[in-house]
Amino acid sequence: MVPLAQIFSHVCGQVHNWAPGGEVLPFCQRCTGLYVGGALAFLLYMLFRPRPTWRVLALHGLLLVQMAPFGYHWVAQNGAVRTLTGQLFAFGLMYYLMLNPAAQLGLWEKNRRGRPLLYALVGLISLAALQLAVHLGGLATGAALAWTGFAGSLIYAALIVANFVALPRAIWGLFRRLQGA
Repeated sequence: MVPLAQIFSHVCGQVHNWAPGGEVLPFCQRCTGLYVGGALAFLLYMLFRPRPTWRVLALHGLLLVQMAPFGYHWVAQNGAVRTLTGQLFAFGLMYYLMLNPAAQLGLWEKNRRGRPLLYALVGLISLAALQLAVHLGGLATGAALAWTGFAGSLIYAALIVANFVALPRAIWGLFRRLQGA
């Protein structure tokens, strides 16, 4: 895990790390939620494809905003809370990062129903599963979490690039719609 710790040292303070099975994760407790949660959120998004209704957008927006009091340490917190808030933020961030690429790829047209309630239920289960993994997991769990977190960071990077690539097309489409109105 030393190579991963070196990679994450550029984006994480690596203070308050989990150590499932005695193996210290390469990122802090909040980043565990952010990166592992990001990989899980991406997987759930791809499985259920919740459509961007006002309710879904507002819920994911609240997941982003909830980080402010915790990230600025206005609220007392322990490791479980840091991981939970990181994971909740990851769900909001992943959803908003997926909006433009999903629209460009036509993901919602391929799945009209979107199943938002099932998406939310499995998302809640994933919150508990990550908590159990960091508290009760062994050495193999630690390695799986570290590599899942690395995958999550790569997914974030890929989505940022995808948004920059898709942005001109989205702006052009908006411009054309405004011209037609």
